[in-house]
Amino acid sequence: MTRLLEHQSMDLIAAAGVAVAPYRAVGSATAAAEAARALGGGTVVKALVPAGGRGKAGVVVLCDTPEAAAAAAERMLGQTLGHFPIKQVLVQAKVDIAAEYFVAFTFDSMTRGPVLLFSTEGGIDVEELARDKPQAIVTRPLEPAEELPVHVAREVAEAGGLRGEALVRVAEALQGLYRVFREQDAFLVEVNPLVLDGAGAVVAPTGVVTVDDQADFRHPEWAGLLDPAGNNGWRPLTPLELRMREIDATDDGSAIRFNEFAEGRIACMLTGGGSGMVTFDHILRLGETPATTFDITPGRVEEKMYLATKAILSRPGLAGLVAGGNISNFIPIDVKVRGVVRALKELGVDGRTFPVVFRYAGPGVEVSRELAAEVPGVEFCDETTGLEEAVEKIVNRVREARP
Repeated sequence: MTRLLEHQSMDLIAAAGVAVAPYRAVGSATAAAEAARALGGGTVVKALVPAGGRGKAGVVVLCDTPEAAAAAAERMLGQTLGHFPIKQVLVQAKVDIAAEYFVAFTFDSMTRGPVLLFSTEGGIDVEELARDKPQAIVTRPLEPAEELPVHVAREVAEAGGLRGEALVRVAEALQGLYRVFREQDAFLVEVNPLVLDGAGAVVAPTGVVTVDDQADFRHPEWAGLLDPAGNNGWRPLTPLELRMREIDATDDGSAIRFNEFAEGRIACMLTGGGSGMVTFDHILRLGETPATTFDITPGRVEEKMYLATKAILSRPGLAGLVAGGNISNFIPIDVKVRGVVRALKELGVDGRTFPVVFRYAGPGVEVSRELAAEVPGVEFCDETTGLEEAVEKIVNRVREARP
């Protein structure tokens, strides 16, 4: 998933027919002053980074003059918010706010279907609202469709407490935001706050769009939007994460999902989504530190496993590797094992000095066991060993190998 920068999100929202507060993205204090003059009146200067919490961090500033906008930009540019360097700011016209609403289109993790969230109590963190006043949030599961039906949009606005012209205009904005959600293969489209201004118009002064970057083959227009090094939602990608994306791009038939953790000691290539997370947690409970998470879907698996293993083991400071997953029934497991073993042999890994534990179960297990035996010291486990037990084995071996 890739979170777009705010001005990119606003471009998409405006293109869908939702009114937005005028804005300009700039990279210098001088340009910020020029933008403020062009916009006229008061402005808001915001750090352009793909992360939340900007207001609390002091990088959203109300400015009455172009000089104040320049000063705010000067203070922000070059700072870091979270892990993100601030290279640009958004200078945006102030909005005369009469009411603030919260809107989000996303996916429900239980039903795996789209859902619309709406509240007439916008402008605050939705986490706080959900915790303190969950009844204030209208939740409406949606049937996938080309457009959000007008009656659904109006029902949601009405359920939130709106009436009259405000209901009609908010419903129109909901239809436009759904259009962004569907057309852009978005995981999330959020506007908080969606504003009713003093003239009775509904305006989006902000917006968040998170897209599924695995759908980029359907969106050539994303070429100028997605920055794989800079906007994965909480920090820039590391060189190893970038390398893994390059490996993933070698074949469209399978997909790698990968994260790296700076302080980790044990490389984890435990596939299977939930099982990978369970074993990740178990490593932490045992007092060790995972260095990676890794998952891969069926496709050109052997070559990707080979390249991924080589890339992961190039990371300094690793103390061991655990690879495997839950019981497989999609492809013979020796396809995965063959790729990992090829990388270990090519790198000259000796499992007696650098602990390696495999836990694979499924068709091809005996071939996999024979392949693993080609690397000295690799411990191979099958379905008779649970995933958590395999984790305990790698943790114990890493501790035994510690100087």
